[in-house]
Amino acid sequence: MVLDTGSSDVWVVSCDCKDRDCQDVPRFSPKLSSTFANKSLPFNLGYLSGKADGQVASDTFSFGEFQVLSQTFATVNEVTNLGLTSSMTSGILGLCFPAIAAIPATAGATPLQNIMYNLNPSQRFFGLHLSRLTGSADPNGSFSFGAIDPELVPDPTQLANSSVICTGHEYDYWKLPMHGFIINGSPMEISRSRVSGADTPIAVLDSGTTLILGPSDDVAAFYDFFGEGARRDSAVGYQVRCTLAVLVSVILGDDPRGYILHPADVAWSEGADGGWCTGGVQANDNVNAADWLLGDTFLRNAYVVHNYDPPTIGLLGLTDAEAALSEFRLERGPDVDNQGSDDDATADDEDEWDMPTGYVKRWEHHANGAVTRVFGAVAGGIGFVVGGVGAIGWRVWRGR
Repeated sequence: MVLDTGSSDVWVVSCDCKDRDCQDVPRFSPKLSSTFANKSLPFNLGYLSGKADGQVASDTFSFGEFQVLSQTFATVNEVTNLGLTSSMTSGILGLCFPAIAAIPATAGATPLQNIMYNLNPSQRFFGLHLSRLTGSADPNGSFSFGAIDPELVPDPTQLANSSVICTGHEYDYWKLPMHGFIINGSPMEISRSRVSGADTPIAVLDSGTTLILGPSDDVAAFYDFFGEGARRDSAVGYQVRCTLAVLVSVILGDDPRGYILHPADVAWSEGADGGWCTGGVQANDNVNAADWLLGDTFLRNAYVVHNYDPPTIGLLGLTDAEAALSEFRLERGPDVDNQGSDDDATADDEDEWDMPTGYVKRWEHHANGAVTRVFGAVAGGIGFVVGGVGAIGWRVWRGR
């Protein structure tokens, strides 16, 4: 499953799915479950690239040490352009607020609701750190309910806490204030929020999206700091020289702090083409619920505590600037722009940084059932519409 903090439903492909994309991943068999119940409700979820269709059902849901009886979810028997096989994922586990669930509340509570309200009030939170490598290959990935991972956060007082912003009648996404960037030591201001009633620009933390998305004018200004080390391609968006080491901090929170991005997340190699890497920040003016969307290229650099009741976010930056620059240059080689060399990459560079590109993310759901197209970004490598790096493949544990 993909851990998705930008959606609220759980769905899984069933054995009834005959599409080619379903054949090579583990599938759910309703016939093998004595506790399965079909709720006779349709499930339809459209993405920017692809869709999932099926039925709403309920069954016993086991997850780590948790077991939820009669959990509402969706069995999907038809998928289109979702790339399940390439990411080896069978579905999505949504970890956002119930207001944005596609499955109606009358059909049952979301998994997050059921888990949270069966924990003690002091334990109603989950901690998340996305691994830099896919799946279980990176032991630093962490997901926990009811306790903070002591290996990544030895001192919980280091977490910077912010109230989740509510811009409507109900909490929808994991939102917090965003104040700008620091790029190679120079501050960059961002535009005022376009969200009605917002005091500051708003960012959504979303593990189901690969890149960082923001207003086109701000993103253009962002890449102005890169000079000839960045360019805009009409087909794939902004690109950065694969060898260009840039230190970027994202300024977030009620008490603003900077969170450093690893240079490899600014020049994202998964979408490389001829010595040019996909920019980790891309333009999109169709984000309705917020101004900025902070996906995996941000979340790989921080530990995030999602407190459910009352809704707050705790953040701790995990990327060390000096170590990140050293790792980047060891992997990518010398920074040709900083050395004053010719800006054109060699043939070897072009071959080394030539990888396929795909698209990610989704449609936005509202409590009234309306659906609005919102996010689209260049991503690549894994190809799943919500990015494979959020897949459950690391240690999953619960504090007591």
